[in-house]
Amino acid sequence: MEPYSLRGERCELTPFTPADTQRVFDYCQDSEIQRWTGVPTPYRMEDAAVFTTSTAQKGWDPPGFTARREWAIRVPRQGGGRQLVGAVSLRPDASGGSAAVRYLLAADSRGRGIATDAVNTAVAHAIRDLGMRRVVWSAVVGNWPSRRLAVRCGFKVEGAIRSETLIRGQAFDAWVGTILAEDLGKDDGYWTEDGRVRIWD
Repeated sequence: MEPYSLRGERCELTPFTPADTQRVFDYCQDSEIQRWTGVPTPYRMEDAAVFTTSTAQKGWDPPGFTARREWAIRVPRQGGGRQLVGAVSLRPDASGGSAAVRYLLAADSRGRGIATDAVNTAVAHAIRDLGMRRVVWSAVVGNWPSRRLAVRCGFKVEGAIRSETLIRGQAFDAWVGTILAEDLGKDDGYWTEDGRVRIWD
């Protein structure tokens, strides 16, 4: 499949290129990214180069719905051009009817609604343009920033699965949620003003 781009309200999602290697290396030094995702630790320049020149490129190779779409999140840079601030991907299952969404954002770009916009853009594309019946979100239990973002995007958090996620060989329990067409853009309202989760059946 030929890689393509998507445009959101605050960001643009474009394919990664080798020119992104240094920036990927820089933001993957962040302790929160290393804590909650499966990036190698320590994260080396060679790891960034493999991702930008091989992993992110090869995901687009399978035909049709099974291609893994790996996008760079880019925002306008002061003075012109665009800055790479993170990544978002859609990883379809074998049927192409469902996909997992994954994302990360550089520490210097958090708190501006960029990740929310990137996830909303990718999820809407999966459901409205690709005809997928659902998108699945998951995060290691305790990753509250990811869970808050998922709820803002309309994901229904359905529970926790024990020993669901492997990070560098260690198993962690993970929250899992799904979003369907009727959920797009809806905040479930499970959050109190102080950021705690409301109790629901």
